[in-house]
Amino acid sequence: MKTQSTLLTAVGIGVTLLCLLGVSWIGSPGAFLNLLTPLAAAYLSMRFGLKSGIVVVVVTSALLLQLVTTYTLFAYLGIFGVGSLLLPFFLRQQLPWDRAVLYATVGSAVVTAGMMLLAVAAGGINLQTLIDQMVKAEVDQAMQIYRDTGFSESQLQTMQQVVEGLAEFISQSFYGLYFASLLAIQMFCLLLLYRLKGSWYQISGTPFAEWRLPPGLIWVLIAAGFIWLLPVEIVSLVGRNLLVVLLPLYFLQGMAVVNSFLQKKTYPPLVKGLIYLLLLILNPLPIIITCAGVFDLWIDFRRPRQKKI
Repeated sequence: MKTQSTLLTAVGIGVTLLCLLGVSWIGSPGAFLNLLTPLAAAYLSMRFGLKSGIVVVVVTSALLLQLVTTYTLFAYLGIFGVGSLLLPFFLRQQLPWDRAVLYATVGSAVVTAGMMLLAVAAGGINLQTLIDQMVKAEVDQAMQIYRDTGFSESQLQTMQQVVEGLAEFISQSFYGLYFASLLAIQMFCLLLLYRLKGSWYQISGTPFAEWRLPPGLIWVLIAAGFIWLLPVEIVSLVGRNLLVVLLPLYFLQGMAVVNSFLQKKTYPPLVKGLIYLLLLILNPLPIIITCAGVFDLWIDFRRPRQKKI
C-alpha cells in the first residue's frame, strides 16, 4: 500500500503540472486540462490521506518556482492548490458534500485574499490596480492562444474587442466571478471524485437529484437584483457581484431538477452526458435552467404528480 501510494503521488505531481501548464506546453487544447488541476491532490487525499495530497501541492509549488513566474504559483495555490486539500479534508470529516464544497471555496477565497493583500503591501499598489494587472495578464494569454491557433488579422482584431469588453466586465465583477469560479472548480472536482470513488472512500450528503438551496436565499437574490439597479456605482457593484455568485447556484439547482427527471429515464449514459453538455453550452438553455432553479422554490418541479385518468 505504501509503495502504491508513493508511486501514485509521483504520478499525481506530473499530472498536476501537465494540467496546470498544458496551455503553454500543448497549446489551446491544454486550456481544458486546467479544470483537472486539483483532481490528483484531492483524489490522493481521499484515498490515502491528506499527507499524499499535501506532498503533491508542496512539490508542485516548488517545481513551479523553478519553471514559471511567481504569479503562476500564486494562481495555482489560490485557484487549485488550497481547494484540492480543503475539499477532501472536509469530505473525510463526513460533512455533506454541499457544505464541504462551500467551506473549501470560502477557504480558498480567504487564502487568495491574503496573498493578494500581501502582494499589495509588498508592491506598494492598490488592490484594484493589482486586479487590473491580473486581468490584463489573462487577456494577453488568451490573445496569444488565438494567435497561435492561426486566426487572421481581422479575426484577431475582432477577438481583441470581444476580449477587452469581457475584461472590463471581469474587472467590475472580479470578486463575484472569482468566488463563482472557485465554486465551479470545487463542484467539478467533487463530481470527478464521486466518479472515481469505487470502494476506496465515501461521500456523504443529499443525492444531487434531491438537492435544494436554502429557501431564504431567494430573498438575497431578489435584493441583489434591486441593488444592482440602483444608480450608485459602489452599491450597484455589490449587487452585480452578488448576482454573479448566486445565479450559478440556482443554475446548479436547476441541473438538480434535470438530474431528477433523467434518473427516471432509461437513456444511455452517453445520451445523458450529451444532454448535460448541451444544457451547459447551448444558449439560451443555461438561462432556462437557472430560471427552473429559481422557480423550483414555488413550483417544486420534483414533486410527484398524480397521473390523470
